[in-house]
Amino acid sequence: CRDALSAKDQGFHALKLKVGIDPEKDVQRVAAIRKAVGSDVKLRLDANQGWNPKEAVRVIRTLEDKGMDIELVEQPVKAPDFEGMKYVKSNVSTLIMADESIFSPADALQLLKMQAADILNIKLMKCGGIHNALKINAIAETYGVECMLGSMIESKVSLTAATHLAAAKKNITRVDLDAAILLAEDPVHGGFRIEIPKLYPG
Repeated sequence: CRDALSAKDQGFHALKLKVGIDPEKDVQRVAAIRKAVGSDVKLRLDANQGWNPKEAVRVIRTLEDKGMDIELVEQPVKAPDFEGMKYVKSNVSTLIMADESIFSPADALQLLKMQAADILNIKLMKCGGIHNALKINAIAETYGVECMLGSMIESKVSLTAATHLAAAKKNITRVDLDAAILLAEDPVHGGFRIEIPKLYPG
């Protein structure tokens, strides 16, 4: 809770919590953080493929029943399990976001054809750069599905490109581009600028 409160004090209005190892502890930890930060901070959960489909539904429904007001749950099941993603999406009210399931435009198209995700997480380092990112976003927009632009542990070089892409496409409605502030040292001069909670293309 200390880290969550610190992030809130810095001006972050959305927090991503890692879950997916122990379902009972996941629920307890999310409840504790929600109580600590209050209702005005969005909570996003990233299960990192940690649950099976039925387990994911059980945990997410428990959080819904407890009124945790989770904005979305990212990649609740194994990346190749598109049917599992569809099962989870079909059995909960919380938005389900695909991440590791999408490495290519073909993956995005298949997921959306199956109605297996509410949101797609595009990462330039994962999909092969801006060219494929634009394709994935166009597919999602065609299906009426919004995208988040995410990041891995990377420097301002790629994050600056991601910031420009996010600013250019209205279908990219969320960003998770905080990787640079997690680095012990920033070797890059220039690039995009962070003034929490806003990003400015450089």
